[in-house]
Amino acid sequence: MSETAPVTVGAADVPGRLFWSVAGPTAVGWIVTYVLAIRQAVLDGRVGIPAYLVAVNFAWEFSLTFLLEQTPTQRQINFFWVLFNVVLLYQAFRYGRHDCPGLSPRAFRWTVVGVLIWAALIVMVVANEFHDRDGMYTGMIIQVPLSASFLLMLKRRGSSLGQSMHIAVAKFVGSLFAGLTAFLVYPSHLLFLVLVPTYVGLDIAYLVMLHGTMRAEGRPSWALRTPTTVAGPLTGFSPGPTSSPSAGVRPMSDDAPA
Repeated sequence: MSETAPVTVGAADVPGRLFWSVAGPTAVGWIVTYVLAIRQAVLDGRVGIPAYLVAVNFAWEFSLTFLLEQTPTQRQINFFWVLFNVVLLYQAFRYGRHDCPGLSPRAFRWTVVGVLIWAALIVMVVANEFHDRDGMYTGMIIQVPLSASFLLMLKRRGSSLGQSMHIAVAKFVGSLFAGLTAFLVYPSHLLFLVLVPTYVGLDIAYLVMLHGTMRAEGRPSWALRTPTTVAGPLTGFSPGPTSSPSAGVRPMSDDAPA
């Protein structure tokens, strides 16, 4: 056991230029992720970020921006993030149920709202419990299920629909530099030594798996293009028979008759 609990050790005195060398790519990486995810959802009619994790992200950013005591720098970053998350949350309600075909529209909406409220409460009580004024603890903890959810989304859809390598890379950059920021500002906080490598490893696995899926579909990995045309299972959790990628089959809506 540590003689002094790491959580009680405050932030290091980091020069401004050094801080922004890691915090800047974090902010930009996530803004690019949000913009690209919004664009891909409009093109494909599928969320670019898993719906329930959009709710968690929104709860974290909204709570730290408007409800909690916050460091001025982090509040400014969070404010810009929450603006994009308003759009992502709208898309989560509009398109997210396609990934949860077993839920009625009403049940899906209420479960998203429930996750959002629960996450906001957790963020606020954890911030108070640990005096986490910049949301570093809650932010790093949220990153793990967020990164895992991208892998589950890819597996459940059985295709790259709603996803792109650009989104995956931008998220990887934003998350990686967020971890570097945590290491720089709180070098004594040992929990980050477990959390950051965990979600970075999950992000790398997602990059590899998404790239392999897109190659199997015959979809160019780095083309910013028109709506994704893929073949293969798009709903439920069990892959079904697939068609040839060259067939150019547009996915059928979950609500359309067979």
